[in-house]
Amino acid sequence: MARINLELNELQAFLAVAEKASFKAAAESLYLSQPALSRRIDKLEQSLQVRLLERTTRSVRLTEEGEHFRLHAQNVLDELEQAVRGLGERAHHRSGLVSIASIPSAAQYLLPAALASFAGEYPGMCLKVFDEGAQDVLNHVLEGKADFGINFIGGEDPGIDFQPMFTERYVLVVRKDHPLAVQQSVEWEELVGERLIGVSQRSGNRLLLDHHLASLPERPRVHYEASHLHGAYGMAMAGLGVMVVPELSLTPAYMHTLVGIVLGQPQISRTIGLITRVGYKPSPAVMRLIEFTRQEFTKYCLSKPL
Repeated sequence: MARINLELNELQAFLAVAEKASFKAAAESLYLSQPALSRRIDKLEQSLQVRLLERTTRSVRLTEEGEHFRLHAQNVLDELEQAVRGLGERAHHRSGLVSIASIPSAAQYLLPAALASFAGEYPGMCLKVFDEGAQDVLNHVLEGKADFGINFIGGEDPGIDFQPMFTERYVLVVRKDHPLAVQQSVEWEELVGERLIGVSQRSGNRLLLDHHLASLPERPRVHYEASHLHGAYGMAMAGLGVMVVPELSLTPAYMHTLVGIVLGQPQISRTIGLITRVGYKPSPAVMRLIEFTRQEFTKYCLSKPL
């Protein structure tokens, strides 16, 4: 790729002449002498190796190449001005964008309160939430699409800083009319013969569950499978079977139909943490949202429903 050796003041000089159709008027608008303006135009044409302007003693007009270049030069300056303005506004917290990647259970249940608190302090800031599976959340943070993430994987990745927030247990979820619904706890052997509802084998939740099931002498078998937890919850609400899921996913929206029950040994749990790219330096706004997010997780830990 050829090296682009152009200066900003050369583009500004060219666009001023193109707009004014006069070297004198353009020089006055830029507070330059006409010879200084001419030198900038000459240098730009030499760099591009093409003539942009046709000059006579009475007029100035763009060549065909000049007309083509004018559009692109104006776009470059407009984009640069917008970028500089955006940086200034972010620095003063007037506007900008903060992006968060989160596993769906946290995005649905705990993150909204943190976002509401943040919006109260930063009303001009735009927020973008990627509520995705664990691997997608990790990828969004690694690729810089998200300022930070909420996830249960990433701690082993050399490009990720993983800051634990709480350890979440897995619970048995059944419909309230299920025979097991009246019990305070359930042992794994009681689930043998139950129709288990699971999520895709590609998901982190399923991998963790299968790992623990493999250690049991007798274990329930997955009869029904959905790509995501919300689909699996729909099956459970329809009475198709029982689920073993992270307790955070059992939100109040499901509790009118379903109930969560503590599982016996071996207990399954996962550690939810805040993930950022190694070396990433968050802005003050991002730091504030991280603080609000931590507060919501702390509140949840102090008042677990189960």
